[in-house]
Amino acid sequence: MSLMRRAMTVSAWTLASRVLGLVRDRLWAGSMGGSLALDAFLNAFALPNLLRNLFGEGALTSAFIPRYVQMKASDPSAAERFAGTVLSRLAMGLVVLSVIALSAAVVVVAAARGHLMTVGQMKIVMVMAMAIPQIPYCIFICCCAVLSGVLNGRRHFWAPAAAPVVLNLVMISTVWMTTDNEAWIMPLAVLVAGILQLVLLIWAVRRCGGMPPLAWRMTPAIKDLGLAILPSLVATGIYQLNACVDQFIAQLLISGTGAVSYLYFGNRLLQFPLALIGYGVTTVAYPEISRRASEGWGATGEGIRAAARLQAYWLLPAAVGLLATAEPVVRAIYQTGSFSAEGVERTVRVVQFLALSLVPISLSKLFVRAFHAHRDQRTPMRVSVAMVVLNLGLNLVLVTLPATKPLKESALALATALSSLVGCIAYLWLLRRRGAGSVLPLLGLVRPFMASVVMGMGVVTLLHLWPQAAGQAHARGLHHHPSVVAGLRLAAAVAVGMALYVPIAGLSWLRAQPSAGAIPTGPDSPGPSGTGDSLTM
Repeated sequence: MSLMRRAMTVSAWTLASRVLGLVRDRLWAGSMGGSLALDAFLNAFALPNLLRNLFGEGALTSAFIPRYVQMKASDPSAAERFAGTVLSRLAMGLVVLSVIALSAAVVVVAAARGHLMTVGQMKIVMVMAMAIPQIPYCIFICCCAVLSGVLNGRRHFWAPAAAPVVLNLVMISTVWMTTDNEAWIMPLAVLVAGILQLVLLIWAVRRCGGMPPLAWRMTPAIKDLGLAILPSLVATGIYQLNACVDQFIAQLLISGTGAVSYLYFGNRLLQFPLALIGYGVTTVAYPEISRRASEGWGATGEGIRAAARLQAYWLLPAAVGLLATAEPVVRAIYQTGSFSAEGVERTVRVVQFLALSLVPISLSKLFVRAFHAHRDQRTPMRVSVAMVVLNLGLNLVLVTLPATKPLKESALALATALSSLVGCIAYLWLLRRRGAGSVLPLLGLVRPFMASVVMGMGVVTLLHLWPQAAGQAHARGLHHHPSVVAGLRLAAAVAVGMALYVPIAGLSWLRAQPSAGAIPTGPDSPGPSGTGDSLTM
């Protein structure tokens, strides 16, 4: 199965998940707006969501998959024992940590009962109370990450990509019970979703070669993985770590309410193309990059170029499109119920700044995987630590400077864009020094870049000729539904954008064969023994 087809498999399920996520967010925005209860839940969900992103899409899979794939090629039974040991030890360790965290959270909430509190103290207590049901979720979602790594190593991609759909469906099913005063059902829904996701992946693993045998004995491979996990956590979780830091800075340093919610809503719109294109391509390219890492950095560079070109071809128009259509996108998705005009304006600014970070964040995630394929966790860890420090420094400067303080939470989005660009440039330089060559084919992206510029100009012109107020005035029967009118404007903008981009950028490169040493993209590409593409949906 080709890289493109595998990427489309992951992207199709990711698209379903993201669409459901936007539905969920719209329902949240309509029922709770920028309320204190929603701010508290989102901060409480930040830790389990961070672990889901780090382990499910980052550290554990990036460190586990190369070792599992390379071991499977030489000794399949040893690879399965390795996977079973990782699963057993991770589950036991997380149970212990969860008991400690639950005890601490319960003590804090119990001690606060019956005491007068400031608004700041109330926020902290509400976050801790909403975190209590979500702490055990970390056990299930991290075990899901190991099983996802096993499935990806066996060239089975649909089930891991489909698992987030379960979370969104469960969360949507509870929104009708949720109001400002009844938001406590949401943390319980997160826990239920984690259990259901684990059940789905266990079923998929059993159908795809069977469950790895559970084991406990420490082996050199387990020690090696353990040493790689911490650097991988820092390196692959740079965006998630920065997003988590941004949320807490928004909670503590930005006056009023809604900063956390508006920042979250803007981040969710960035996550749509980031996951659909960036994560989809990186996920399916990584097992092959890992398998070819033994051939040297030259072969790795060829594989990265193929994936980077595929990413950039679709991410460039996505970034320009998100920047140009931020206003109708936000109105179409979030403007309902309690979501105010101020909320629309503030979220639009967040989206526009975050759109600038889409390409560098996605490419950086791919470049980090190249180092991990060579079992070099320290280099990307150093880069990521520097980026976290840079992002934190920019956050503190931009939210306190008189010139940028009125930007509020969008100043944090600007800091994300600047720090991610610096990080991407650093990875390009390091890969070139390692011998991977120029992994970003700039000449091959001239047409997509020019097409994106023309597309952006066309979309901006369309939206300028059809402003929101005029659209409401001329839309029969829809003047009381601005989100519907915005949806019509957005649909027209997407149609115009695609009509301009695809003919100018062209599609001939999709049929081009990669050079020797690149990732195999034909139907006869070899896979791990005992598996086949028939298992991939």
